[in-house]
Amino acid sequence: MTAKKDYYEILGVPRTAGEKELKAAYRRLARKHHPDVNPGNKAAEEKFKEVSEAFAVLSDAEKRAKYDRGGHEAFEPGFDPFQGASVNFEDLGLGNLSDLFELFGGGRGGRRTARGPQPGQNLNLEMSLPFVDAIHGTTLEVAIPREVVRNGRRSRVHENVKVRIPAGIDDGERIRIPGKGNEGSGGSPGDAYVNIRVEPHPLFRRDGDDLVVEIPVGVVKPTLGGDVEVPTLDGRATIKLPPGTRSGQRFRLKGRGIPPHAGRAAGDLYAVVQIVTPRDLDARSKELLLELARLNPNA
Repeated sequence: MTAKKDYYEILGVPRTAGEKELKAAYRRLARKHHPDVNPGNKAAEEKFKEVSEAFAVLSDAEKRAKYDRGGHEAFEPGFDPFQGASVNFEDLGLGNLSDLFELFGGGRGGRRTARGPQPGQNLNLEMSLPFVDAIHGTTLEVAIPREVVRNGRRSRVHENVKVRIPAGIDDGERIRIPGKGNEGSGGSPGDAYVNIRVEPHPLFRRDGDDLVVEIPVGVVKPTLGGDVEVPTLDGRATIKLPPGTRSGQRFRLKGRGIPPHAGRAAGDLYAVVQIVTPRDLDARSKELLLELARLNPNA
């Protein structure tokens, strides 16, 4: 039989940890391994059970003192770490105590303690969004897998909800959908949070509210100067290269970046010149380049 891990080690706290430190460690680990965040992941579920058991013991002064004196051997076989627990798990934003009993196979002989109305848990979802939709904003339909309570029983449903994506949303931002988390037992439902992952664009790269685009140009216009076209979000623009333009030089197109949003002014577009040397030259072109090299050794 595998020996049980040390409760302090499970939570990653020293043996001198106080109540605040214990709660912070439990909150962080339980959110990471919660079954709602890791559906179908048995390893995460076991880790969540392990973390919850460690916190239930160490947050109880009497149980903690007993554990500190004798470790796991200090408790009788069949010990229920949640028996008489004084901590309100609901206050930590991670579900109520009766939910933990259910997760642990019924606890207390399968009996559940009568409690008042319990609020539902929040949900965390992730959604991939095309680059242009993130820039201009859009409305999408999101399927939310949530628990609902009907006739006193919980069941999982997939509810389709229309979500407005605001213009200018960036990768890593999230959107709150009020009341579309899990339903509680007589309490208000939780919220659903959608974490946005913006897909890369083949041309543009975002830098805050600015956009960056690379412009491949032959050697002639950067050397002698001339007009080149630049792609923008709303068509094409023209910039004038001065003679002697270097590869990597940036040219600013004011107000052609991310459009105005959330009270912020429009960003800028930066065109970065990338000089491309010619290939497969004909004989005459090679002669001209050799003549150029002869007349201008530093060319």
